[in-house]
Amino acid sequence: MKAGPKAKVDATALPFRPRKHGAARFAAFAQKFIRVPKGTGALKPLKLRPWQLDLVASVEDADPMPRTAGWMLPRGQGKSTLVAAYGLYRFFTDGEGAVVCVVAVDERQAGIVFGIARRMVELDDELAARVQVFKEKLYNPTTDSYFHCLPAEPKRLEGLDYTLAILDEAGVANRDSYEVLTLAQGKRERSTLVCIGTPGPDPNDQVLADLRNHAAEHPDDRSLVWREFSAAGFEDHPADCEHCWELANPALDDFLHRDAIVALLPPKTREATFRRARLCQFATDTDGRFLPAGCWEGLSTGQPVPDGSDVVIALDGSFSDDTTALLVATVSPEPHFDKVRVWQRPAKDDAYRVPVAEVEDEIRKACRRWRVVEIIADPFRWTRTLQALEAEKLPVVEFPHSPARLTAATGDLYSAALNARMTHSGDRTLAEHVAAAIVVEDARGIRLSKASRSRQARKIDLAACLVMAHSRATWRATHRKKSKTRSFK
Repeated sequence: MKAGPKAKVDATALPFRPRKHGAARFAAFAQKFIRVPKGTGALKPLKLRPWQLDLVASVEDADPMPRTAGWMLPRGQGKSTLVAAYGLYRFFTDGEGAVVCVVAVDERQAGIVFGIARRMVELDDELAARVQVFKEKLYNPTTDSYFHCLPAEPKRLEGLDYTLAILDEAGVANRDSYEVLTLAQGKRERSTLVCIGTPGPDPNDQVLADLRNHAAEHPDDRSLVWREFSAAGFEDHPADCEHCWELANPALDDFLHRDAIVALLPPKTREATFRRARLCQFATDTDGRFLPAGCWEGLSTGQPVPDGSDVVIALDGSFSDDTTALLVATVSPEPHFDKVRVWQRPAKDDAYRVPVAEVEDEIRKACRRWRVVEIIADPFRWTRTLQALEAEKLPVVEFPHSPARLTAATGDLYSAALNARMTHSGDRTLAEHVAAAIVVEDARGIRLSKASRSRQARKIDLAACLVMAHSRATWRATHRKKSKTRSFK
């Protein structure tokens, strides 16, 4: 079913008249009309588990129906499928002028949820006959009802008048978006906001934690209901405690496979991340360091990158206040790294500017020393340099620092370091930059950042180069091309 010219829809009522009410009615709807789009049970009727029905019952069976619901559960529990199915149920059964809105943390996640909902509609002839599909919404012209999936951007959410809104990834959701959604209530007698997700990295600044705390402190407030699946209270148990896994993961050994949890156990992922994502514990990192103590030191060989090696060169460029860094990495599934050069503003020299011509000459020198497969850089503020090098037929590759690209590359680097699938020269400056890098985490993954934005903050520019160089060096090791290297020998 594709967005395009819209044909007339079937204006007759959906053949659904069960005698059941509340969550049982939703279960009957799912059994009759919803097919599992993919994964375990694909193309079969959606058979809801008791714990899934309990979540929906917290809203549908409550009297009065709450204005806000908080559902906290780990990743891997089929959350997007449940959200899409429940949203479609309300879209088709709430009557005239129903508006269902799924608000995701970003465009990508919104697209995932909408894609699931759209596929569910496609798989049932009765549903498909009654809706028109647009780029970001489903529309039923017979009842003037809408099903939206939108990113959590306050400007996009202004003016909503919904019967049901679902805020996905509430542990990292924008607080302004949450407040816009809550303020949109009150226009309808029946209007509920469901906040669903896993704990975020900051327990002191997240919607999900606030709802949890309010529910605990005000148990008589019937405007809010709270449900969670977690191993809360067992934070002293090790991450590989299977009792904790079973407490927190209702889908375990059903459609969540146990080996998938084993595969993510620390040190393959950060322990705090694992506890938040898989155990729903409000865990925080003690110091925010990118790598555990001793990890980086254990990867040192004390050797430089051999002259003549196939390599990538990574440039993290600045203009004035920040540091500019060059890093070299061998093209290999397990690359070896070394510092090429660093340019840093001298203390108390406010007139300092990065010697761009000197940086360019250093890159040319590197191309004479090694067989350079790629010169990698974020083009921001360095477009002219990259254009000049490319005009000399040097193999320039742009690496824009988008969140999606950086989180994937940072995660890959972290895994490689923990599992000793990389080495480095032991360069002191490189070690200092890696040690200074802290982790910023959101729903998309982890990224490196400075501890602060002050001029006195320790530099991490070689660490930023490391992320880019590892991503491209490992990729080129498995996607070799014959004529992209360049040497000036």
